[in-house]
Amino acid sequence: MTNHIIYLLLLTFFTTTVIFKFALSQLFEKTKYEKRLTKYIDINDYRRSKKDKEAPQYLENSSLKIISKGIESVVNLSKHEQLLTQSGVRRSLIELFIGRVMLFIICLLIGYFLEVHVIFTIMGGIIGFHLPIIYVKKKRKKRLQMASNQLGEALGTMANSLRAGFSFMQTLNMVAKEVEEPLGPEFLKALQEINYGITVEEAFHNLLERLPDKELEIVLNTLIIQRATGGNLAVLLETMQETIFDRSRVKDEVKTLTAQGKMSAMIITILPLALALYLKFVNPEYFQLLFTHPLGWAMVIMGSISIMLGWFFISKIVQIEV
Repeated sequence: MTNHIIYLLLLTFFTTTVIFKFALSQLFEKTKYEKRLTKYIDINDYRRSKKDKEAPQYLENSSLKIISKGIESVVNLSKHEQLLTQSGVRRSLIELFIGRVMLFIICLLIGYFLEVHVIFTIMGGIIGFHLPIIYVKKKRKKRLQMASNQLGEALGTMANSLRAGFSFMQTLNMVAKEVEEPLGPEFLKALQEINYGITVEEAFHNLLERLPDKELEIVLNTLIIQRATGGNLAVLLETMQETIFDRSRVKDEVKTLTAQGKMSAMIITILPLALALYLKFVNPEYFQLLFTHPLGWAMVIMGSISIMLGWFFISKIVQIEV
C-alpha cells in the first residue's frame, strides 16, 4: 500500500508539473508570438528588428539549450522539425521530446498503480510516448485543411486586387492582410522574404515547405509561369477559384457519405478494448485467464490482429481521393 501511495504521489507530481508548465506557456506564448511577428512585419526599420533579434542572446547559453544539444547528440530530434513547422505548434524540439518522455513515465505509473498486466503497461507507455507526435500530426492535418479552405477566398482577393489596379506585390500584401491564419501569415512571411532579396520562386518554394498543399502548389506555379509569360492573371485566378470551390464541394459530399464507415472503424477498434477493460474491473479472475492459459494468449493475439486488420481495411475503403 505504501508503494502505491509513493507512485500516486509521483504521478500527481509529474501531471501537475506538465499542466503548470503548459499553462504558463500558453499564458506568455501570445505575447512572445506577437513580438516575433512584429519583428517580421517591420520592414522599413530593419536595423531595429535586428537589434530586437540580438537582444535575447542569453537564451543561447540557457540550460534548456544545453540539454537540447545533449539530447540531440543521442537522439535525432531534427526529424520532427519540419512537422512542427507545418503544424503551427509553437513548441521547440526539446519540449516535444520531454513531453513524450513524461507521458511515457506517467502511463507506466498508471499501469503499475492499477495493477495492469506488464504487457499492457508497456504498450500503454509506448502509446503515451507517441501521443504528442499524433497530436502534432493532427494539428498539421487540421492546419493544412484550413489553408486549403482559405485558398479560394485568397484567390478571390487576389483577382479583385488585380482588377482594382494593384501590382503583384501589392496583391500579395492584400492577401497577407485580409486572410486569417494560417494562409495569411504564411503569405506575409513569403512577402517579407521577397522584400529581403529572396527571389519569388524561392519564397514560394519555402511557402510550400511550410504549407505542403497540392492546390496551393498549382496556384503558386501558375503565378510563377504567368509572371514569365504574361496574360490576364485576374481571369486566370477567378477560373482557379471556381475550380477549387467545386472540388471543395465534392470533398464535403464524399466526407458526408463516408462518415458512417469512419464511425464503424472507430467502434470496432474501441469496443473490444473497452469490453476488456470492463471485464478487468468487474471480474478480474475471469479476465486473467486470457494471460494464464495458452488458448487465452492465442485469442488475445488473434483478436489484436483482427482489430488492426478491420481498422486498416475500413480506413482504406472510406479513403477516397478527390
